[in-house]
Amino acid sequence: MEKVQQSNEACQRGDFQAAVYLYTDALQADPQNCILYSNRSAALLKLGQHQAALDDAGKACELNPKWPKK
Repeated sequence: MEKVQQSNEACQRGDFQAAVYLYTDALQADPQNCILYSNRSAALLKLGQHQAALDDAGKACELNPKWPKK
């Protein structure tokens, strides 16, 4: 998925705002993907958007209760 690759690259270069936008776009295509929620949570945390990051982390755990990044 191109959006996922682009969002990961945005995170690697420190462009967390772009990463959030791209992860959000990718989630529209795959709303049950716990990894995308987890990754967007990390990007949101870097932006200081703590509640949104917590919400995404919770969604990742909801979608996959055995998610190892709890």
